[in-house]
Amino acid sequence: MGTESVQGADGSRGAAITERLVPLLDSTFQVWSSPQERRRLRAFGFRPAVEAGVLKREWHGAQVRVGPEALRVVPEAGGGELMWSPGSGLTLDGGDFEATQQGIALADAVNGLIQSYERWIEAREGREERLRRGHWSATDRRQVNALAETRRLQRLLSTRAARTRR
Repeated sequence: MGTESVQGADGSRGAAITERLVPLLDSTFQVWSSPQERRRLRAFGFRPAVEAGVLKREWHGAQVRVGPEALRVVPEAGGGELMWSPGSGLTLDGGDFEATQQGIALADAVNGLIQSYERWIEAREGREERLRRGHWSATDRRQVNALAETRRLQRLLSTRAARTRR
């Protein structure tokens, strides 16, 4: 995966991805880092990591780690890290997130995991329970329907991938 930006003629697409990704990761981190959600995460396939309080899950070529401080996504092949933390915000390799091929691939991996998790919760506990769990974004102070947001973000990510292949 290259580090060159995939902005193309429509440079605002990278900004749109960031606008969708930040509240989704913020609200997901709040839910996933809560003690009451750990049981569900373990049932979904997350396992304890070496670090205290961190759960990890392999997902489509990436390892997703969620702990009390941050949500991190690292490709299995190494090289790069997408991270969300309330203190640092959204970063890629320790700097500001950019819509590079690597950034988009990591965003796509975590988006797919969140979408699958939310679908699993809905199938297991019902739609009302899924919505009741309280995805709230501190970044823009609104309730986030995580499943709907993953669909919107997926459309942006898919459009971006199609344009970079041309």
